[in-house]
Amino acid sequence: METILQRLTDLEEVHDAILVGKDGLIVSGILHSEDEEVIGAMAAAAFGSIGDLTTQVHNSEAKHVIVETKTGTIQMEEAGDLILIVTTQGEGNLGRVRVEMKKACRQLIQLVASY
Repeated sequence: METILQRLTDLEEVHDAILVGKDGLIVSGILHSEDEEVIGAMAAAAFGSIGDLTTQVHNSEAKHVIVETKTGTIQMEEAGDLILIVTTQGEGNLGRVRVEMKKACRQLIQLVASY
């Protein structure tokens, strides 16, 4: 898992990559913060709430969420029973980040299924 996350953080745009359970517990992460447990719990709660919203509005679950801030983005994507959270800094190729996240999620799902 660390290798998959490291490949994401090797992208110029990506600052952090963290993998959490839907309960908010950290599974693995490369994070430039000492608050990784808080960030993981908050991100899982936010993703769950957004999923509830999309279910109500579109009768469908959220797959990928992008939150834009003044300094970058927070992107979240479901990977089976896990959530991949990636933060970016500044302006960058967000499409590339999204494609790499989708690839990473496929690899993570296969990795977890092999256990």
